[in-house]
Amino acid sequence: MTLNLELFAASLARSLNSAQIPCVLWGHCLLNVNGVSSIVASVDFVVPDDCLETGAGAGAVAQHNDLRPCPDTESCSASSKRRTTPPPTFHLHLDSDPKFTVGLYLQQETLWLLPPLDHALLSPSKLSLPSQFALASDQTIFPPWRPGRGSGVYKAGTDCVIALRPHVLLEAYMRLFARDGGKIVGSFGISMIAYMSLYVDKDGLLDASLLPEPLKTSYRDFQSGKKSARQWMFELKEALNLARDSPDNDDTFAAQS
Repeated sequence: MTLNLELFAASLARSLNSAQIPCVLWGHCLLNVNGVSSIVASVDFVVPDDCLETGAGAGAVAQHNDLRPCPDTESCSASSKRRTTPPPTFHLHLDSDPKFTVGLYLQQETLWLLPPLDHALLSPSKLSLPSQFALASDQTIFPPWRPGRGSGVYKAGTDCVIALRPHVLLEAYMRLFARDGGKIVGSFGISMIAYMSLYVDKDGLLDASLLPEPLKTSYRDFQSGKKSARQWMFELKEALNLARDSPDNDDTFAAQS
């Protein structure tokens, strides 16, 4: 039986919420909601840091009968140190397709730009969500399915799935790239920024004027294409008062020539 990603994501979100764990959609599922064509091999959520420290988050998703613990974290691609995308703090494998995973990420590693995820996200509604978030099923925020443009907005029955608004997601990617640029894992950030620019912004689905400075100016520089990715990264780091380390992997810049 083919896995229905939307219903599966909703069932995981309900399990986390039932355990009093707020969660926000992350990874390639979130890109798809925003209309980015991306191959989905996992369903990922960001959860509060202490929910994984206490094991509560892991226990909430582990209750699903079709999920299994990772058999070998040393060799598993989901936890490999050679990944070009940040690995989840905790993951499980789908029993029917071991290559498909469910991952949980710490907020401090992904969405530290936001206030702590709290109980306001446990019973989400369109009217009560904090301004950074939207329901993945909100048709006023996310696009419908279009050929070559990802799944788009989630269907009815998935109202428990919370997503980041497009400009907040772009900000998160820019801050991740500023932190990780120059590392192997840094290629993730620059690729995601390019996807948001090409698929979301150019389709009129992202209001870049909502970005805070210095990110708003930095993003305009990125779009202009007048600077190399290397120079743009250095200037972004400096604008955010981060150390200007020399890149140790030129693959970081392969997404933008």
